[in-house]
Amino acid sequence: MYSSKILKVVLLLSLLALVVPFSVVKGQVAGSAVIRDSSAGLSDQVSVTLTDVPALGAAEVYEGWLISDDGSASLSIGILSVDSDGVIDTSDDPYTNADGANLASGYDKFVITIEPVPDDDAASSGNVAFSDQIPTDGMAHIRHLLSSAPGTTKGITVGLWEQTNVALTHASSASDSTALADIHEYAAHVINIIEGADGANFVADEDNPGDGVGVLSYASDARTHAELTIAAVSGDATFTLYEPNVSESADNVADWAGQARDFAVLARSQSSASVATAFVANAESLLERALNGYDADRDGSIVAGGSEGGAIQAQSSAQDMATYNPREGASLPATGDTSWSVFAIAALSAGAVLIAMGSMLVRRSRTHLA
Repeated sequence: MYSSKILKVVLLLSLLALVVPFSVVKGQVAGSAVIRDSSAGLSDQVSVTLTDVPALGAAEVYEGWLISDDGSASLSIGILSVDSDGVIDTSDDPYTNADGANLASGYDKFVITIEPVPDDDAASSGNVAFSDQIPTDGMAHIRHLLSSAPGTTKGITVGLWEQTNVALTHASSASDSTALADIHEYAAHVINIIEGADGANFVADEDNPGDGVGVLSYASDARTHAELTIAAVSGDATFTLYEPNVSESADNVADWAGQARDFAVLARSQSSASVATAFVANAESLLERALNGYDADRDGSIVAGGSEGGAIQAQSSAQDMATYNPREGASLPATGDTSWSVFAIAALSAGAVLIAMGSMLVRRSRTHLA
């Protein structure tokens, strides 16, 4: 009788011990903050999407901040509202810098703080809920892609987009022209923009509406610096995930722009306006692909990298490489932090021990009855 009561108590405690760990483990916040363009090449926006965000009290709000490399400067991206499902989502209304500042150039850390309501102090409370920082060595090459690179005042993927767009504009002008001389002139512009001042087919006696670097050089440099980001910070999951999208999209641009250049060269060699027009029309079509990407598999969407990405996708993928993945900071107990984990493990262990003890008592009871 006594053993039976002990057995019931032991089994009850065993069940409670197994249930407790599941009741204390909470969801892990997940999501990102990503730099985007309000207009091509600016990198002046930040879009934040997070899930499983803990609700705050009525007198508190979350606020997002970009922090400079040395920590001396901070830029508020505004109050981040959490919906009833614990989601922060500013993708439809991202922060846009009023001055059009390139947000990749001066910041490498993103934090979300807990601020009081009302809040008369425009500065951060320093009460950090979530944060992430991009590795310094990798960020240097991402800035070459998005902000400025050696030998140029613009980012490489920015230059890739800009020059591909200019080349397309002149290819369209050539295609719309009826006079052979005009077709030849615009075709020369296309060649010069694509190849740059050092190109083998550069037409020296015609204008160069490009910046002198050339689409092909930008494409090559985009792959180089995307790969340098990987080499600088081995094993970074975000860099590894998005680098191929930059590199492959840049390769596609080089391929399509190179073919467009070849058609422009052919157009300039023609004595018939109609034949020359056909060649520049091909160049125009290829440059449209180089700029906007191409839906190779006809599924209704253009994805970065692979055989579809163009200059636009190379730019957005370079921004993806600078993705912030905020995690809990000191002011908000991390989901599954040390204290909860230890307690959960201890409870599981205790449950296992108690079940074993209960089983032994059952066996002893049955032996005694036998």
